[in-house]
Amino acid sequence: MTAGPLDTYLEKMVGQACEIAGAHGATLFLTDGDVLRPYIIYNIPEAYIAGIGEVRVGSQCCGRAVAAKKPWIVTDMLTDPLFADGREGAEKSLIRAAFWVPVFETDGGKVLGSLACHYTAPHTPGALDIERNQHFARLIAITLKSRGFVTSSQPIFAWPADRARDAGQPVIAD
Repeated sequence: MTAGPLDTYLEKMVGQACEIAGAHGATLFLTDGDVLRPYIIYNIPEAYIAGIGEVRVGSQCCGRAVAAKKPWIVTDMLTDPLFADGREGAEKSLIRAAFWVPVFETDGGKVLGSLACHYTAPHTPGALDIERNQHFARLIAITLKSRGFVTSSQPIFAWPADRARDAGQPVIAD
């Protein structure tokens, strides 16, 4: 997928959410009916995305954040029973923990998707991390509204400027 100017802006915003939270990577999934589709994938192995598969609203953790309309935390993906549907992604990658916040329309109504920060070890985010990502989610919603909300069948994979990409895997791990 070719990224346009607003997609590039979204890539940078998702990357900043990751870097400020001290995370290994970040994702932006967008709703498409009752399914969440990966849209911006920042420094996350393709094996993780392939392993979690299609995410239905209400399942896994990004789907639970959307359904509950509140942040969702998984401190250890290998042991959390609510992450069982996505465990294959964690087993095939470095990713072990994450937290998600819903992305609401600018009027606060409909949930457009979820923004997540991912970690390579068990992790519990602080209240400031969650609140900050809620602000990033608002900025993402404004950007999505300005360009017209569309989902894509192919996600955009982005990597930090100081890291190389090799077949979908970050060359440098945390």
